[in-house]
Amino acid sequence: MIMAMTIFADCVFFVKVRNLPIQEKTRLRACIKENGGEIHYVINRKCTHVLVDTADVLSCNDLKTIRKYQLPVVHADIIWKSVENGKLLPTDAYEVNTSQGDILNQWPDRHGRFYTENDRDAPFFPRDFEVAKYNILEKVSLSLSDNKQFIVNKTAEEIRENYDILVANLKSQEFLLRETFPPEAGWLASTKLQKLLLEESISSSAISQQVSDFVELIWAEALGHLDSLLFESVNNISLNDVSKAEGILLQVKNALDEGADKAALQKMMMEFYELIRHKTEIDYEVSKKLLSRKQDLCQLIRDMLNIQETNMSCPNPTSLAKYQALRCKIEALDPISDEFRYVAQQVLKKNYNDRPVRILQVYSVGRVSETAEFLGSLGNIQSLFHASSVRNFMGILSRGLLLPKVVVEDHGLERTDIGNLGSGIYFSDSVSASIKYSSPSEMDGSRLLAVCDVALGSCLDLYERDFSLNDAPSGYNSVHGVRKTADISSDFEDDEFVVYKTAQVKIRYVVKFCLPEDQIKPFQPGTGVELVKDNSEPEINFKLASQMCYALPSANISNTVRTGLQDKLGNPVPLEGFHIKAKIIDFVAQVVIFQTYTNQSSSPIEAKYVFPLDDKAAVCGFEAFINGKHIIGKVKEKKQAHREYRKAISQGDGAYLMDQDAPDIFVISVGNLPPNSTVLIKITYITELSCQNGCITFHMPASVSPWQQDKALNENTGFSLDMSIEMPYSIERLYSWTHKLKTKGKLTSLKLCCKAVIKTVKNSRLDSSGFGLDIWISEAYLPRMWVEKHPNQNSEACMLVFQPEFEAAFDDEQLSSEIIILLDCSNSMAGAMLREAKQIALHALKQLRFRQNVNVVKFGTNYNLDLFSLVTSTSATATLGNTDLWKTLRYLSLLFPSRGYRNLLLISDGHIQNESVTFQIVKDNVYHTRLFTCGVGSAANRHMLRSLSQYGAGAFEYFDPKSKHNWETKIQRQVSRIFSPGCSSVSIKWQQFNTNEPEPMQAPAQIQSLFTNERLLVYGFVPHCTQATLKAIINDKELQTVVSTTELQKTTGTVLHKLTARAFIRDYEDGILHENETEHEMKKQVLKNKIIRLSLENSIITQFTSFIAVEKRDANEICPADVPNIPEIIAQENVDILPYMDWDQKPVESEILFSEGFSQVTIFNICFYCSNGKEKLLQLIATLLVLQFIRCTKELNGIVFKSLMKLDNLTTSSGVHWTFELIKKAIEWVRKVDKQFPAIYYRLELGKDWDSATKKILGITFN
Repeated sequence: MIMAMTIFADCVFFVKVRNLPIQEKTRLRACIKENGGEIHYVINRKCTHVLVDTADVLSCNDLKTIRKYQLPVVHADIIWKSVENGKLLPTDAYEVNTSQGDILNQWPDRHGRFYTENDRDAPFFPRDFEVAKYNILEKVSLSLSDNKQFIVNKTAEEIRENYDILVANLKSQEFLLRETFPPEAGWLASTKLQKLLLEESISSSAISQQVSDFVELIWAEALGHLDSLLFESVNNISLNDVSKAEGILLQVKNALDEGADKAALQKMMMEFYELIRHKTEIDYEVSKKLLSRKQDLCQLIRDMLNIQETNMSCPNPTSLAKYQALRCKIEALDPISDEFRYVAQQVLKKNYNDRPVRILQVYSVGRVSETAEFLGSLGNIQSLFHASSVRNFMGILSRGLLLPKVVVEDHGLERTDIGNLGSGIYFSDSVSASIKYSSPSEMDGSRLLAVCDVALGSCLDLYERDFSLNDAPSGYNSVHGVRKTADISSDFEDDEFVVYKTAQVKIRYVVKFCLPEDQIKPFQPGTGVELVKDNSEPEINFKLASQMCYALPSANISNTVRTGLQDKLGNPVPLEGFHIKAKIIDFVAQVVIFQTYTNQSSSPIEAKYVFPLDDKAAVCGFEAFINGKHIIGKVKEKKQAHREYRKAISQGDGAYLMDQDAPDIFVISVGNLPPNSTVLIKITYITELSCQNGCITFHMPASVSPWQQDKALNENTGFSLDMSIEMPYSIERLYSWTHKLKTKGKLTSLKLCCKAVIKTVKNSRLDSSGFGLDIWISEAYLPRMWVEKHPNQNSEACMLVFQPEFEAAFDDEQLSSEIIILLDCSNSMAGAMLREAKQIALHALKQLRFRQNVNVVKFGTNYNLDLFSLVTSTSATATLGNTDLWKTLRYLSLLFPSRGYRNLLLISDGHIQNESVTFQIVKDNVYHTRLFTCGVGSAANRHMLRSLSQYGAGAFEYFDPKSKHNWETKIQRQVSRIFSPGCSSVSIKWQQFNTNEPEPMQAPAQIQSLFTNERLLVYGFVPHCTQATLKAIINDKELQTVVSTTELQKTTGTVLHKLTARAFIRDYEDGILHENETEHEMKKQVLKNKIIRLSLENSIITQFTSFIAVEKRDANEICPADVPNIPEIIAQENVDILPYMDWDQKPVESEILFSEGFSQVTIFNICFYCSNGKEKLLQLIATLLVLQFIRCTKELNGIVFKSLMKLDNLTTSSGVHWTFELIKKAIEWVRKVDKQFPAIYYRLELGKDWDSATKKILGITFN
């Protein structure tokens, strides 16, 4: 035994063996120490041997140091053989070859140079890098080296090209691509690649029995808790309801802090219990402890819904499926391993009470998102503990530790100092403190504790409580509540470490333990470990060319919605007259519609009146004239209005009830319409007008008059329109493409004053084109401000108008930038939502057919993409698990384009996981990647999708399944924005000179980015304000301008008041009230009563209110024969603001639109795409055709074109002076006008550019 102790005397081994089992590694180290040797963990001059199992485990730095000290590199077998022989054997027989081959240097130099870590002239290689793409290639016959090499490229485009060349080069040398990374080759991967491999390993096809039992335990604990509390299955609760419930809890917490009375608190909690229905633990005694428990319940429901999204296709998921749904790697440590002993010692080291802790099991944990965002660079990383109830660990492992949404957590009964250091994530360095947060499992009696790496950074020691902290104090990254002792006076019973950012936390282990009083019992899960075969429907392949099943719904609302007055069976009640009275002020309008109907049957009918409008409109008035009576509708809370309607019908009275059936569909129920009676219905609505190319457009769709399909009936139906127009600047032109008009105003050289009045000529009719009017004004792009004083109240409403005029549209380089459609194929998208998403994606692809750089990415828990080739067809089924958008965005951010923008079009239901990481990636990459979002499904998370587009300098569109007729227009808007410069980060500061004035109320609170031909209307209730400061970023430059109102823009009335109220209601329904979704929902709860009040005061329908009008009737009542006097009633609605002026004798009309040529122009879809600029667009096409003809025929000597829109420097004006000047002016004009229609050539399906489009029309052969 004495000789054995001297075998390795004076030997110092550096041991690096990666491929040996843990038990063998432990035995090897023990053998060296037992026989007198030492083990060092770094290579230095004291080392005598380098012990490896293969040379490949040594890094370049290791080899460099080995060469420096001339150390022998020997195989681990030398230890066992030396012990067998009783002496240290010579190293020659056990030396490992460390020579370096270099197959990569066979790559020709013209593709770039490879550097190694040892090259002196190697560029700096940062440690903080990410792996964008990797491949594994294997060649068994070749001895690979550890000479890690890299090549430096300046752009993502070069990287992609060189990467492809490298892979092809290796394949040509008989290397074979492998689908998976072999475990024995794990040492080849860098730390960053190992992180990526960890992510992929979560989709493993096998887990150990210990891990299976652990997963089943936390799953059963969570489900059991929910089943005992909830009145219904957790699957019947929507994520949107959870968000609303969390908002209510935050509202209750704030009310509790402000000292609200008991009754008010109980009323709020009743709303919470209506959303999250309980069968037990219904408590109305509001306290912070109750709010903490309900907050935990909401988080548990959210976690369960998010996790179950992965397994929606399988009602009884296996242990493996549940494990994969957690999206983190879990491994059970061997109790005899060094790692197990190390963790156990660390946990047990600090126990300040007399209750012994018994460690039952230790699980190592790896969460990919934590690895990706961990702020290890802050330093001062400490291993700290966080305990919680077992039921909460399913959520903790799936989404990590979260900051409290309402109050700081209270998971145990012994915890007394809740939230001593504000709203952060709490940790301790002692198990005795952590025990207070834990509680025994209902299933097996054990407890759980998380061991985390916490990047404390600069940590401030505190000795007194500070409940107000929401962030670390300035200059610090964390705080430490110092434990009181005999020598230290402190408010804290235990050491408390608190961080305020989730990125400072990385979970490393979960420890299963128990206390002496815990009743440990066996837990026998009855679920198998194997993965169940996916029985979901097969993928549906669909091509771009022709797929009728994925065609968009008709853009004509009449094809999907029966409009007008109809009885219960849907039979139309004849329309006899249709009249419009309207007022336009700048970009807004108030429209009054009169429609006359007659019940020609001999019995009373109950009818339904369907009234479609655009989604910017809001009904603010409803009246009915019948039997000599004038019934005025009143807006009341919805429940009350419906009760009054049913009561009136039952009593035989007349009743009218108006509801908003969809964002652009209003429905009026007409009860007891008498036989042979005529009713005049008057509807008042307000709306915002669109503007394109400096032209303001008013359009009344034909769908508001349901008779257009019946031409015979149409000819007998009267139509008239009277309209007043007020503009901030002089009106340059009025133009209707549908009707002949009479006008009032100063008509001199087509220049009018700021006011005008128009009306249709006699015997006008309304066909399928509806009514349209274009208004050109001077200075259309100047920001301006309107102020309206209410005639009966002491209030002022403001409207700020802003339409950015971009200096230039995107150039060719920007137009050729990358476009990627992100298609959400997670399980929550299954069924109708995915079909709708495919419809939208296919139509968008159709619009992008001429682009060469368009790709489609299908994503769920992982993603499926190939950015190296154009995608012309795709397939998708909702079987990709969770909605982990952040992984796709992270990948794309690593290879962003070197020129122009990358534009992402996201089509999703918006239920995104890992929100904070997703938002951060979008914010960090907004300078080169814009994100446009499309929401699908009735339960879409619009707040999330709108926020993503806000941070991504894009725009959001919601594709309402109830209003499919406008889907095509919305897709066109998104595609047009992609090809347009953007104006983002828009903000408004209202100037109030009286400091005692109340805070301005503004809508929208968060302003979406603007693009070409888009205008912004910002409303506000701002007393005594005539000036505002507008800030925005256009083309990476900050714009700041002061907008003031003039006397011409000060009015008295209620139109702006109603529009401002509607803007607040719309912002409440669809806007972003706060970045945080819980705060957003809380604000919605707070604003609910204010929204109802605004609705009632301004007679505007909302989701909470309805119009109700009741006509009291006498049984012996006789209807007068001469009522209602329809012409007299209509005449009372006077819109003539120029009564002192005469009508112009010559009607205004557009001859081009009544000529034969117009019907042929529609083959280019000009009417659909550019209804506001048809004439100018036609002139543009005609001019380009002439220029192309001159260019290609070369009949004009001296005129040389460099391109279709640019003359060559060789061009001379000699000999063709007059022609040269005309062509020069024509080119200047087309270049200017072309900027107003970005990429219109391909949107009209003419060609990929103007050059090819004009050659195609002229029949000129392409070069």
